[in-house]
Amino acid sequence: PLGFAGYVSYRLQPQQQDLELPDGLLAVDATAGKALLVAAECTADYRTLSEAWEAQELVSYCGVASGVTVLNALGEPATQFSFFNDDTDAVRSRLQVTFGGMSLPDLAGLLRARGAETAMLHGDQVSVEEFRQLVAANLCREGDYLLVNYQREVLGQGRVGHISPLGAYDSATDRVLIMDTADYKYPFTWVPLTRLHAAMQEQDAATGRARGLVEVRAATPAG
Repeated sequence: PLGFAGYVSYRLQPQQQDLELPDGLLAVDATAGKALLVAAECTADYRTLSEAWEAQELVSYCGVASGVTVLNALGEPATQFSFFNDDTDAVRSRLQVTFGGMSLPDLAGLLRARGAETAMLHGDQVSVEEFRQLVAANLCREGDYLLVNYQREVLGQGRVGHISPLGAYDSATDRVLIMDTADYKYPFTWVPLTRLHAAMQEQDAATGRARGLVEVRAATPAG
């Protein structure tokens, strides 16, 4: 018998599912997806994030994996175990995240506790065009990163909130590349920017607010 601790651990471990992408979404490793990555003009973050990227180790760790990915991309080494410390516990503890995930404000607060500089926007604080401009500016520029918190159901992927980094933007097709941390379910995926924006409008029950995004960069040195 697994016992209670073993059972809980088993239930929290991702189980390989290999789900098909819904219509309108495109895997980056498909022929057309690869072509988009070659053609896209805003790919400044893709290589760095690819080298730092981590899949989530627990089903509730999409935010942790996303945070660790950008911290490592910023040259601030972290693992999904070492991500938590006394400073992050003041925002949300490892136990709370393990059993309840994290909200958009939690994500921003946890990354600030790890020494990063963050700017948070709820989905209802940014129009589609403002989101497009922000995405294009960030993904054409090195040194800062975008994490999105969205409702998968709007993308046709089943009803659950999720967090992942954005790796590229193709203006010709108006698609963004989500570097999905849940690789046990989905690959890196090209998504229409308007659909991702709509998925960020969905309310998170934990906060009563729309989901959204966090822009992350290294903290500016004092003085």
